[in-house]
Amino acid sequence: MKTLSLHQPYFFPYIGYFSIMKHVDIHVYADSLQYTRHGWMNRNRILSCENAPLTITVPLKRAARDTAINQMEIAYERTWEQDIYNKLLAYKKRAPYYNEVLDMLDELFAGKYENLAELNIRSNQLVCQRLGIQTPTYRLSELGLAEKENMEPDDWGIVVCKQFEGVDTYRNAPLGKTFYNAEKYRANGLNIEFAQNRLRPYEQGAAEFVPALSILDVMMFNSVDAVNEMLDDYDLL
Repeated sequence: MKTLSLHQPYFFPYIGYFSIMKHVDIHVYADSLQYTRHGWMNRNRILSCENAPLTITVPLKRAARDTAINQMEIAYERTWEQDIYNKLLAYKKRAPYYNEVLDMLDELFAGKYENLAELNIRSNQLVCQRLGIQTPTYRLSELGLAEKENMEPDDWGIVVCKQFEGVDTYRNAPLGKTFYNAEKYRANGLNIEFAQNRLRPYEQGAAEFVPALSILDVMMFNSVDAVNEMLDDYDLL
């Protein structure tokens, strides 16, 4: 039997996102769901020179509140790519894998993307390529699924799981425990799990460890093998 995860495409999300992606059989990007303002779809956190969390952001054009992620246009008239490079300079002298991560960003920023979902999915693909994550991925927008009448937000996991033969388990992040109705999933013949990455501390070139930053921070300070050990370090709740 198979396990499936369904997540919105985030901008270089934290390690827990990739931990889930690595340990399921199918991952679906929920690219056609509504964009959430003030979330992590177009921003994330890295470290400043003072070892404090610092936000990197992809600016977006104005859009209606109910706009889907794959309809959110990137404001390319702003120099946001260079802003991200500038903020990452804080890693140059202390992070052993700085050049490798910059090469990955160069490849990402070499393209122009029609919308935020395209950018985020491509960024995640590049991370997976570097880390050797080979989980098959799909996009919700390509599955031909329409929202049904009286459909609740947590129904999407059930609907998507039923599109793939052999899927009997749905896996999500820990915060999903407050969102998903586990009894509803069991009534539809599905197990539901929540994977909690242990956020293992690693050397960040400073005295105090700052957890749950962007995967960019993790990859700056750790080899591919070390990152994969962290991805494998999780509990099912």
